[in-house]
Amino acid sequence: MNDNFSTTLVKAQQIKDYIKKHEHGCTLTEVAKNVKLNKTTTYRLLQTLVTLNDLIKVERCYYVKQQFTANYLPVGWLASRIVQPLVNKYELSAFLGMPFNHQLVITQVFAFKKRLIDFYQLGKAQAFNTSAMGKCALAFMNQAVQFDVLMRTNLQAQTKNSLTDQNSLAYSLQNIKEQGYALDDEEVQLENRCLAVPVFDKKEQLVGTLGVLGTKATLQRRKITKLVHDLQIASNQLTGQIFNN
Repeated sequence: MNDNFSTTLVKAQQIKDYIKKHEHGCTLTEVAKNVKLNKTTTYRLLQTLVTLNDLIKVERCYYVKQQFTANYLPVGWLASRIVQPLVNKYELSAFLGMPFNHQLVITQVFAFKKRLIDFYQLGKAQAFNTSAMGKCALAFMNQAVQFDVLMRTNLQAQTKNSLTDQNSLAYSLQNIKEQGYALDDEEVQLENRCLAVPVFDKKEQLVGTLGVLGTKATLQRRKITKLVHDLQIASNQLTGQIFNN
C-alpha cells in the first residue's frame, strides 16, 4: 500500500457499503461490529459522513441518503426563505417532516429565537397517530400506503389525549383531509399545540408536512384560521419554487 492510499477513506466506504445493504438503517454498534472497527473510530467516521451529507441519522440509526427516500423533501436556503417569515410573524418554531419507516421524521427545523431548544427535534421521529405533522402526512398519503401503515402501526399513547383507537383515528384522518390541516392539541406533550399542512410535489403526491409548534398560550385557537392560511401559502411556495425548478 503506497503513501497516497487513504485507509480512512477505505473505512468510510466500507461503512457506506454496509449501511446501503440495510434499508431499515444500522446502529453504531451494528456498524462497528460488522465493519470490524472500534466504536470510537466508527462514531467519528459516521459523524463525518453525516456532515458530508452522505448519510442521514434518524434517532439511533444511520441511512445512506439515497436510501432514505427517493422523494426527500428538499431543504436549504429556499425553504428557509419561505418558512422563516412565518416563524418571525407568529413567534412559533416551524418544522418540515416526511414519512419514513411508518413514522414522521423531522428533516428541517426553523426555531423561533426564544425556542432554540427546538433544534433538537431535527432527525427525530414522531408517531403518526399523535403529532399534527404525523396525522397530516397519514391523511394525505396514498390510500394503499395509508392502509399499510395503519395495519403495521401500534397506536401508542403519549398523553391522555393521544388517539389510540383505529376508528377514532380513521374519523380524524377524514376530517383532516376535508379541512386541509391537522391539529395536535396536547397529544404529544401536555400544554403544547401543533398545527400542520401537507406539502406536495409537482405531481400532487405527498412528500411531507409543514408544521408549527407552540404552547396553548402562544398558539391560540383564535389564530388557527389565519395561521392555516399562511401555512398553506408557504406549502404551495415550497412546491412551486423547489419542485418545479
